[in-house]
Amino acid sequence: MKRIITVTIILLLTIGCIQHETSEIKNISDTQSSQLPQPMQNITAQNQTQPISTQPNLTASQGNQENATDDQTMVRGIKDPDFEIIVYDKNSSLFGTTIFADNHVETRPRVVEVNMLGEIIWEYVLPEDVKMYTNPGFDVEPLSNGNVLILLPRKGVFEINRNKTIVWQYYDSKISHDADRLPNGNTLIVFGANDKKEDIQVKEIDISGKIVWSWYAKSAFDKEPYASISDEGWTHTNAVTRLSNGNTLINFRNFNLLAEVNPTGTVVKTIENTRFEKQHDPEVQSNGTIIMANHIQPNEIIITSSDGKSILWQFIITNKSAWPLRDANILSNGNILVTGADRIFECTYKKEIVWELRLKNASFDKITASSRGFYKSERKTSQITNN
Repeated sequence: MKRIITVTIILLLTIGCIQHETSEIKNISDTQSSQLPQPMQNITAQNQTQPISTQPNLTASQGNQENATDDQTMVRGIKDPDFEIIVYDKNSSLFGTTIFADNHVETRPRVVEVNMLGEIIWEYVLPEDVKMYTNPGFDVEPLSNGNVLILLPRKGVFEINRNKTIVWQYYDSKISHDADRLPNGNTLIVFGANDKKEDIQVKEIDISGKIVWSWYAKSAFDKEPYASISDEGWTHTNAVTRLSNGNTLINFRNFNLLAEVNPTGTVVKTIENTRFEKQHDPEVQSNGTIIMANHIQPNEIIITSSDGKSILWQFIITNKSAWPLRDANILSNGNILVTGADRIFECTYKKEIVWELRLKNASFDKITASSRGFYKSERKTSQITNN
């Protein structure tokens, strides 16, 4: 009889503990949870820090892996001695290739595309006459036609085909950080590298290079507390996005805010949070939430509500070797691709690292991490075999 009572008590205590642990996880309101990208529902708003993985966890054998899944053939490439794959969980990561700018070797800046094993399947080495134009903001964007759009700060924007031929170019010394090809064929560009009040911070150009839309930050922000700010420029505008409603979202690093501007140039909304600090590359999701890299100490990736006031998800990166974080994209499988100074990694919403590429023996200091570290990356889910 005593044994039955004891077992019953243990079972009741166990059930109580499970219920308590479950209740602690659900600390996001139903409204906030519904704003998260699928499948990022029912996650903790202010989750505890999870350090980046430092131990190899390869579930795909390097050198012999031909098929990532039964129906996806991996294009093989050339192993780079400076890259290593720390983690590759082929069951949880999004199969594809990753394209990014790489200028950790200053004398050989390039754009590379790697497979899931970190092998280079395509690269474009910058020509000698432009290789010094990589800072600040060496941006790379894969295009729907298979070409690659490259922004070289203080020099211009170039479209390169897979045969490494320049098929379109636009020269301008006052551009930096971000260039996006729009559905209408125009290109949206920002300028924030040592920008001044008289400068155009955002411009849209057509295929002939004609400016068809532009915006000056001074039209809205030449007032306190913004007017007297100066830190590598006035605004240090570092990202721009054309929204589905036709407005333009502009990120001002030095102001710690984002602004939505309508086609007539009026600021219709500012997005602010006291937690924002030199934020980078905000991306608006289809449900209005915003993901960005935030340079608060320690650096973090955050997802906010559409007005920026609520932090819906947060991944604090305590390893300083990854600083500064510059980019975060939500992938089609719900995972997040994050770009840091010496690594690019894919994580789940539970903050599990499922793929990670790392620079071997990177020895950046605070300055070189910003100038020579990885800046942005994109995951492509279709592979092109020509090298």
